[in-house]
Amino acid sequence: MTMAFRTKNAELLATTERLLGPGHHTARVAAVDDNGTMMEVEVAGACHTAAVAFGCLVRPSPQDLVLLFNDAGKVFVLAVLERPRSNCGTLALPAGGNLSIEGDTIAIAGRQRMSLRADTIDLQTKLFAVFADRASWIGRLYTLIADRFRSVTRIQEASAESLTVKAVERIAIIDRIDSLQTETQAIKVNGIASETAHSKVIAVTEDLRLDGKRVTVA
Repeated sequence: MTMAFRTKNAELLATTERLLGPGHHTARVAAVDDNGTMMEVEVAGACHTAAVAFGCLVRPSPQDLVLLFNDAGKVFVLAVLERPRSNCGTLALPAGGNLSIEGDTIAIAGRQRMSLRADTIDLQTKLFAVFADRASWIGRLYTLIADRFRSVTRIQEASAESLTVKAVERIAIIDRIDSLQTETQAIKVNGIASETAHSKVIAVTEDLRLDGKRVTVA
């Protein structure tokens, strides 16, 4: 493993002269490698090479105050105790890897913003609820496959360049007003088309045509 550390000759001499005793120690992080698995720490003016323990989930950064454990010459960074520069951190395993959280109830709260970034996101649940004042779905392909889908909204707006709806049976119930504005409308019914209304007005500006084998007006 190639370490991206820059250590002075005096620091190397201090490392060889001052051996780290067994047990726990506090140290200051001097440098971290690119993978985040190995680092140089400073204890009482001497530099030592330490490995990040598997249980240290907060990734250390330079200038952090960390807790060390030395056992038979193996030095591990157990935890980050203090970060003087900022209050942000990264939760990750050393050198990456899969990270799972399991529990009966898991709550993630972000006071300002929460972001999810991944090539693939899988969600498996029996009940999925979203409560938001404003929601946006932006994507090149959106596919929804469900045995039953229910949408209840006070105001719903849909805008698309091309929209196709295909169903075995379709029932539309509008309590008050159904308004359609379009340039051209074509309706094709293979079976029987039936329409019932209390009052209906058909107004055209140029031409009205009824074409069929038998036309009955009563």
